[in-house]
Amino acid sequence: MKFLSKLALLSVGFVMLVGSHVLAEEDNYDTIADSMVNGSLAIQPGEMVVIGGTPAEVDLMAALQVAVAKAGGQPLLTLTIPEANKRAAMEMPVEHMAQLPTQNLLLAKMTDVFINVGSVQEPGLFADVPEERLAAFRQAAVPLTLAFNNLRSRSATLGQTGGIPTVPYAESVGADPTELQEIFWKAVAVAPSELLPTAKKIVSLMKPDAEIRITSDAGTDLTLKVDQTPARINAGRTSDVQAPTGPANVWLPAGEAYGCVHAANGTLVVPRTNFRGMPIENLKMTFKDGEVTEMSADSNQAMLEDYFAASSSKLKYASLIDFGLNPHSRSPKGTHYYSWEMGGMLTLGLGNNSWAGGDNDSDAALNLHVPGTTVSIGGKNVVKNGELKL
Repeated sequence: MKFLSKLALLSVGFVMLVGSHVLAEEDNYDTIADSMVNGSLAIQPGEMVVIGGTPAEVDLMAALQVAVAKAGGQPLLTLTIPEANKRAAMEMPVEHMAQLPTQNLLLAKMTDVFINVGSVQEPGLFADVPEERLAAFRQAAVPLTLAFNNLRSRSATLGQTGGIPTVPYAESVGADPTELQEIFWKAVAVAPSELLPTAKKIVSLMKPDAEIRITSDAGTDLTLKVDQTPARINAGRTSDVQAPTGPANVWLPAGEAYGCVHAANGTLVVPRTNFRGMPIENLKMTFKDGEVTEMSADSNQAMLEDYFAASSSKLKYASLIDFGLNPHSRSPKGTHYYSWEMGGMLTLGLGNNSWAGGDNDSDAALNLHVPGTTVSIGGKNVVKNGELKL
């Protein structure tokens, strides 16, 4: 299981690629930081703000630190080093991997606001880590996930599927890096006022037990029912998130209406998805009473089977549906780049949906972007052949 009027001032021309890193001129970083801090999050004096990223985003994190300080917040920077995480995953004794991440749990309880920025420098970095080792990490983090999803915090994440575009990630989905960046920043610049009307229409249709029908030329024919949990909106501002419990989260580029589902029956066909940087082609899943009963794929099927086998049985249940609404986010022709916010994109989630207010507390999740679908909610057409109809 996701912007602001001020970001309309952002100039795509400032953004450039150097090596595999995403860079921008200093003034542009300041514009982005100001929009996230004062627009997306409306940070107040005295709030504790954790800013997280990888070494590739250090300059952007620095701009965010300054913006938070100017707003009166108390910034704390946390750095994730993917290569070190990989080494730890490969070299730690399994009994250590199973320890509760107490440090992160205590930090989460102290924090008012989380800001996350990230990019994928090496798409297949974790593809060769044995599944049982990654499962140990996931299972140890369950208490942290549950605690975080019950905190009344706010968060904004810059970068949806694939994060902020990089050369390696663009190449992994068959896209031109420059074109992908232009699409990304144009989508980030969309104002909430452009996204909210359609989002509210979809949310108004997602009443408890309303039937959702999904079909596609690729072979999808699936029905689900809307859960009791109120559907939510990501228009790029936490103030627009109606979350009766848990955190108010937004993801950029923004543009989503999403909610929890159950009672899936039928067939889902996903022509192409990536799992830990590896392509899964022609994925087919059969659902009965909400649960996956059969699964096949033309490539890397064993990776998914290992993931399901090492995870909670609740991963097998369809639990989330997400509608992409951003009119400027799109998949470049001939590529396999798909993301949550793309206008007309349908994303189906399996497993953990607690971040969306649901009650599936699985230690794992699988989110599948399904382009080109036709979708109705309660008999009303919402998407036709991958295009929004509201």
